[in-house]
Amino acid sequence: MNIKRITFIPTFTSLMIEFTIILPPFTVPIINVNITLQTFIVMLAGLLLSPFEAFLSIFLYVLIGIVGFPVFSGMRGGVGVIFGPSGGFIVSFPIVALLISVFRLKKAFILYLILTLLFGIILTYLFGLIWLYIFTNNAFGKLIYGILIFIPFDILKCILASFISIRINNSNIFK
Repeated sequence: MNIKRITFIPTFTSLMIEFTIILPPFTVPIINVNITLQTFIVMLAGLLLSPFEAFLSIFLYVLIGIVGFPVFSGMRGGVGVIFGPSGGFIVSFPIVALLISVFRLKKAFILYLILTLLFGIILTYLFGLIWLYIFTNNAFGKLIYGILIFIPFDILKCILASFISIRINNSNIFK
């Protein structure tokens, strides 16, 4: 790993922090989870970085938040956030970035879109819903209903991340 590749790790950690803070939190009342741009950066990391770099860059973000820095949505930090309603989503981010990167075989928009939809949305939702079910007293059906508002925004993030990644990968910036 050369110096250029090493700099991508803190760059994506920083992007994760910035894109979490840049959008003021919009809390979905039913499930008490914020709509953010976090999954967009997780998808970009997975589509642009090696599996190790993608995992580490997003894991560092999670670690910084757990330590107590206010980098999570709503300018929150600390281990308490992980054991709250949005903890499952946050915990899934490094795994999702890793899996997108591992299964990214060639530069193709459709492949990128499928990977981001499969891991960036479905796996993130699965982690998040299970976590919500465990840490809240809501019925599972109510949680699924509450998460439906995320789908249009997340599909848009998948399309945008796939398009941007193809453009960046074709420019050979990340080589």
